[in-house]
Amino acid sequence: MCAIFGSYDKSMFEVLYEANKERGNFASSIVTIGVEDVYIGKFNGNINFDKVSYGNDFSYVTGHVQAPTSSTREWSYDTSHPFETLSWLVSHNGVLTNEEELRDHYVPHVVNPVDTALIVELLQYFTESEKGKPDPVKSITKTLNVLQGTFALSIIDTDTSEIYLARSGSVLHYDRLGNFSTNPGIGYTELPEGDIMRLNKKTKRWNKVGTFEVNSPFIFL
Repeated sequence: MCAIFGSYDKSMFEVLYEANKERGNFASSIVTIGVEDVYIGKFNGNINFDKVSYGNDFSYVTGHVQAPTSSTREWSYDTSHPFETLSWLVSHNGVLTNEEELRDHYVPHVVNPVDTALIVELLQYFTESEKGKPDPVKSITKTLNVLQGTFALSIIDTDTSEIYLARSGSVLHYDRLGNFSTNPGIGYTELPEGDIMRLNKKTKRWNKVGTFEVNSPFIFL
């Protein structure tokens, strides 16, 4: 199992981390979105908040906790969330069932064995395939439409620092204060399957900005 979560407030982020870390302590990560850049921290095991710097200009922070996918798996930075390309950052809870097909058809150059690495490369592929100025929602929609299996995703467009959420099969929740979390809390609503949500920077609320075709044969908790 894995979990994803995020908040505007670092104290709430640490609360969400505590609420979700039961879903995995093999690996963990933190992404702070600042005015000028994005900081990524990946850790073997739990997050030590005494050693984490949010920066003075951070506007939002997301996290991921991960259980090992096999008994022999060794921690590696390259196989830990989030995964990144030139324009995208993705953290994922779930399992894709058409991974091999997608690799062969769209991104045969991707050698990373983790399916999330494939998702972020598909986002980059569809972004670069567009004519004219890329539309991030269109790139996300095209990517999600070809995924089969289960996923809950936090997606960051690093060109604009916009944050998106989507799920199919895997669980994910959000509230009216801009927080999101795999494990729900008081005031949280389950994200509808097939909806693409974007965080509104002015209102600090999640707004529906698109839809995609849900293709999940089972529920992955």
